[in-house]
Amino acid sequence: MEGYGKVERPVIYGLAAKGEHGVRRVIEMLKDEFELAMALSGCPSLKHITRNHVRTERDRLHSML
Repeated sequence: MEGYGKVERPVIYGLAAKGEHGVRRVIEMLKDEFELAMALSGCPSLKHITRNHVRTERDRLHSML
């Protein structure tokens, strides 16, 4: 499944396994995980998420130098 990202792949698996219900369940699980990550980061809403909360592959590689 080259070309699909970390969000698309589970949605496709959900679709293959359980059709529309599987996609809805995957999206619900991703939403729940995102809300938990926000809470653990001290972000009560989307507007509270800043660049300091986000780490990219570039940031990870830079920190290894």
